[in-house]
Amino acid sequence: MRIKLLCSGAALWVLLAGQAYAVESAADQWLQRLQSARDTQSYQGTFIYERKGSFLTHQVWRHINPAGQRVERFVQLNGPAHEMVRVDGQVTCMSATIADALAVVDLWPTEAIKTQQLQEWYEVLLLGESREAGRMTTVLLFSPLDQHRYPVEIYIDQATAIPLKTLLLNEQGQLLERLQFVQFEAESDSISAEESQALLGSANCLPVSKAAVVTDTEKNTKNWTVHWIPPGFKLLKSHFQPAANNASYVLSQVYSDGLTHFSVFYENVDNLEVEGGRRQLGPTAVVSRKVVQGAENLMVTVVGEIPIGSAERIALSMHAGQEQADD
Repeated sequence: MRIKLLCSGAALWVLLAGQAYAVESAADQWLQRLQSARDTQSYQGTFIYERKGSFLTHQVWRHINPAGQRVERFVQLNGPAHEMVRVDGQVTCMSATIADALAVVDLWPTEAIKTQQLQEWYEVLLLGESREAGRMTTVLLFSPLDQHRYPVEIYIDQATAIPLKTLLLNEQGQLLERLQFVQFEAESDSISAEESQALLGSANCLPVSKAAVVTDTEKNTKNWTVHWIPPGFKLLKSHFQPAANNASYVLSQVYSDGLTHFSVFYENVDNLEVEGGRRQLGPTAVVSRKVVQGAENLMVTVVGEIPIGSAERIALSMHAGQEQADD
């Protein structure tokens, strides 16, 4: 009898282990499909962005052209008439009313999900199925393995592997931010003349020029850097923006772990009475502090959808000569 019980227990363990492996394997497959769809799938649709009880509605067109470039056009449908066109993540035109802000901050999501090494920082759980924008979706939960990031639920279209809903949650599982498609249509590789026209910016979308020359001031900012960032976050891009009078300038750096991101802004300030601070704006932590860097007074500001304690640690690590920590 005891042998029979042991055999039954072993069989149950093998069954449960096999089920766990099957779920983990399915999650891995969805991660691979997510990564592939980002570079291959064209679509158009309408989505709602919710944050702190406010809602913005946008229309988006996205096409992978014959050269393999991702061409995206975003139009805000309520409130101010904002518009933007991006090619492979780089802004090529935008509304004049948001030109200054978009020099350092993206107003629309960049679809920066990168599955490589993502499972080092999140446990990826397969939650089941749902229905979004009239389409069946598979739900993945990205549960953080440390205190430096928030949980994220992603609802993935089963036909195209495009995320149709993304929920950013806090440590208690409360909703901080929602991006949700209410209308979605997958597009083929070949598009009509009307669809091609929809990808072009309107007359209100002004071309964005790129500076071809690196200024001496920009060279002098190369040592501006924080000395600690949460593990798993990598520098994605930097942007230098001089003021119109060249008396001040801002350097911005965007960091991502493949799922979420935060930005660090460095601004030289002449007013010694300017003080820093900390604020929590819905899902976004904003921490700023004044730092003396050589002969300059800098205001260092960390902005991102990360816990405010992590944002404070990033800002506090801005000390000349400090070694970067590993944890």
